[in-house]
Amino acid sequence: MIKSNPNEPTFLFDDLPLHWQMTRCEKYAFASLVEIAKPELAIEIGTYKGGSLQVISKKAGKVYSIDISPDCKDEIGDHFDNVEFMTGNSTRLLPPLLERISSNKESLGFVLIDGDHSAEGVRADINAVLQYEPVRPVYVVFHDSFHPSCRQGILSADWHQCPYVHYVEIDFIPGVYHYEAFDTARPRSMHGGLCVALMLPQERTDELVIHQSQKGLFDTVFTQSRHSTVTETLLLGSLRKVKRRLFN
Repeated sequence: MIKSNPNEPTFLFDDLPLHWQMTRCEKYAFASLVEIAKPELAIEIGTYKGGSLQVISKKAGKVYSIDISPDCKDEIGDHFDNVEFMTGNSTRLLPPLLERISSNKESLGFVLIDGDHSAEGVRADINAVLQYEPVRPVYVVFHDSFHPSCRQGILSADWHQCPYVHYVEIDFIPGVYHYEAFDTARPRSMHGGLCVALMLPQERTDELVIHQSQKGLFDTVFTQSRHSTVTETLLLGSLRKVKRRLFN
């Protein structure tokens, strides 16, 4: 019997050896974006088990992999001969890496941001990339744009301050709602979704729009999710602290 879940079967990528935490729709879109980009150089932030890296490395000349786990290279390094593994926090590693790429006049063409899922971490990774001046089209892809904290980080980034950003769609591929636990997702959690941004060497001449084509879906699902409950709990806790300071 063929099993079915949000990630499989795809009938196309199922023979890839490394665990790939993307839905069927995300896998098709992601592979197509890498194919369109045909990057001489790519960056992946958040490699985990190497699922998306195995797709990027086939189309890129060279890939920089940034992951917080010191075991990443030992666990999957043998699968790749064009990947330079960098261990540590992307907030610290990414800015000097981008400076080195610019200094060496390397042609960055693709970036996947899928590391720290806090709003602060996502925002820091994006803002670092926005300091880069592209020499060719750069496709910047963000996984888990349907996750509330990731989405908040994307929305709060300094997009408008970078003149080279021409397109941002947070819901390029909508995410999923896991009513029951799945893989590393907890019950009633929101995950997945691909946000896509395009940077060009030419400065834009019109106003930048941050598209959210499925904002209604996000807002509706959020009210039924565990994230809403957590947000309300934190808010109530903050209000109680304020009341104690005022009346005690």
